[in-house]
This record gives sequence, C-alpha cells and structure tokens, in this order.
Amino acid sequence: MGSWALLGLLFWPALSGSEIDSLPVSNYPMFAHDRPRISRFDVAVHIDGDGIERRLDPFEVGGTDQPVQAAMTVLQAIRSGRPDALCKEIAESVHVDGTIEVVSVHYDTIAWFRSEREPVSRKVHARCLAGSGDSP
Repeated sequence: MGSWALLGLLFWPALSGSEIDSLPVSNYPMFAHDRPRISRFDVAVHIDGDGIERRLDPFEVGGTDQPVQAAMTVLQAIRSGRPDALCKEIAESVHVDGTIEVVSVHYDTIAWFRSEREPVSRKVHARCLAGSGDSP
C-alpha cells in the first residue's frame, strides 16, 4: 500500500495539471511550456577594421568569468536606458582597435540548429570607438 501511495504522490502533479513546482513532488513547469521560436540576446560586440564582428566574452563585458552575470549587465544597461555608459566603460577597458556595440539580436532557434546563424533582427543600442569611449 505504501509503495502505491508514494507513486501516486510522485505522479499527482503531472496528472492534476497543477503548476506546483516543489521537489520531490514536481511536474517541472519550467520545462513544460512552449518557448517562442525567436530568442533575444542582449550582447556587447567588437567590430574590427575589416567589419568582422566578435561577441565580447564575459570578462570584457563585466570583468567576470560568469556568462549569465555579463549578460545581465548588458540587459540591465539596456533596460535602464544606459547602454551608452556601458559601451563607453567597455570601450575604455578593452585593448582592441575598432568599434564596440551594445546590441539586441534575435535568432530563430530552429534555424540556428540547422546552421542558419544569421539573426532575424539586430538593434544597436549604443556604439563607441574601442579604447577611447568616443562615438564613431
């Protein structure tokens, strides 16, 4: 009897359609919903003199080795209306020639996994000359 009760308890969230997410009794709602096909990424990029774009690594963006923390730095700068300040800060700290941009790019996630890596859209929030912090 006890085994059946335990199994019933484990499967109850999935069978009831509940949005409860508390382990060990969970239907994992964070994974149970459809995600949009188009995903947005807020990033800082370096564009060299030949026009080749390279996404800046977390250390170049926020002085950290944590990608999520660097991504949040960019997102917060955009949301707070301060992408120019972040762009200048990055431009003054990197040791490269070219342009720094703070951008939002949208990718079709299905196409991405088919090796179609061009963004669906790209919005530049700020642009600075690397090393000087000036606008180009």
